[in-house]
Amino acid sequence: MKRWLLLLAMAAGVGTVSAAGRAAEILEGLAAGFRAMKGYEVDFVIEAGDYRAAGSYAVQGTGYALSLGDAEVYGDEKVRYEVDNDRREVTIAGVDSTSRNILNNPVRAFDFLGDDYRAELLSETGGKAVVRLTPVEGSGASAGTVTVTVSTATMRPEQLDYDYDGERIRVVVRRVAPLAGPLARFERSRFEGYEFIDFR
Repeated sequence: MKRWLLLLAMAAGVGTVSAAGRAAEILEGLAAGFRAMKGYEVDFVIEAGDYRAAGSYAVQGTGYALSLGDAEVYGDEKVRYEVDNDRREVTIAGVDSTSRNILNNPVRAFDFLGDDYRAELLSETGGKAVVRLTPVEGSGASAGTVTVTVSTATMRPEQLDYDYDGERIRVVVRRVAPLAGPLARFERSRFEGYEFIDFR
């Protein structure tokens, strides 16, 4: 009798994880992996149309340091410093703490938990899962979808695809590792002679 009930429950889908539930599990595993590290470094490649550039960033707490081509970005929970070494300019702005864009706010780039996004499992095969995240209306999340490819063996990100009204940006994650040394901070003395533009 018990075996018959078990088979009936399995046929009805009781005890199995739904696609939405599996998507949530994957996102939780992804976020938990980053939270478990006191600090971490990420190497990546940006692809947008014909543009391609390698970059890296490091995060410790709410602080981060990012480099992409000749540009440098430093931030904390309040202030963001964008350094354009070609133009010899430093732009200072407030931090968009709600952003999940890896270039705008690397601290939260892989934290899609909560009510801001609706997660949909597109596929899971060959040790990879692909989850599409769509902002929930009224959540305040940036417009556009984010599709994240995750290795289910390591729960590490492999790729992010951003689609903002047809403008597509791909981020290929090459390496994720614990932070090897102290986090680089913005030092004004390094940029003597640069023009400072403050939008705060």
